[in-house]
Amino acid sequence: MKRIRIGICEDDSTQLNYLKQEVKCYYEKQDCEAVVEGFKSAEELLFQYPSGLPFHCLLLDIGLKEMDGVSLAKQIRNQDKELPIIFITGERDYVLEGYKVGAMRFLLKPYKQEDLAEALSCIWQRQEEQQPESYVGFFYQGEYRKLKKSDILFAEIRGHYLYIKTKECEYERKGSMKQLRQEWNDSCFCLANRSVLVNLYNVERITRTDCELCDGSSVKVSRGCYSELNRCFVEFFM
Repeated sequence: MKRIRIGICEDDSTQLNYLKQEVKCYYEKQDCEAVVEGFKSAEELLFQYPSGLPFHCLLLDIGLKEMDGVSLAKQIRNQDKELPIIFITGERDYVLEGYKVGAMRFLLKPYKQEDLAEALSCIWQRQEEQQPESYVGFFYQGEYRKLKKSDILFAEIRGHYLYIKTKECEYERKGSMKQLRQEWNDSCFCLANRSVLVNLYNVERITRTDCELCDGSSVKVSRGCYSELNRCFVEFFM
């Protein structure tokens, strides 16, 4: 199943919860898992992700307190020229300002459910146009196996053995982390610590101590790997 990451910045709690639910429901109908993060201010969003945003799309309320949505979008554009932005506003006067920062769509309050669905469909089409599913291969019990990259959660070295954890099962094979990193030379794989290589595609959240994965599990993040892991996570989705 495909996954999509959506960020929502809305200072009204009721509206924020409604949007999160509607976004998830829409993508479920497209057979896509939506990871949705909500923020109640521009400052909260920038504090959480100071170096870039790991989202496929951002829904911004223009009428935010302190830093408004247009100002936030201008700051985002200094780092990311391509991130699709959908503005939410009750004022038509902001439309021109929004287009100056490359907004993909506007939702004028009060908007209809079909208006939101139409905007989200544009993001879905962009995802569908991305490169087809890619794979990695390895030998397992004398046979060559091929795995979808998006199915891999992480790989862990224990002694002289590698354990490859997927969404469905776990594979064990002899090998080293150095060897695996040479075989899986791809931007979606990054070290969480010297023993664990995580797949950024399936990372939900990174803290200074843990890397939370889409299946609810987590792996430890070492102090020496945190900065590089966080940088790679943001750049992977940018």
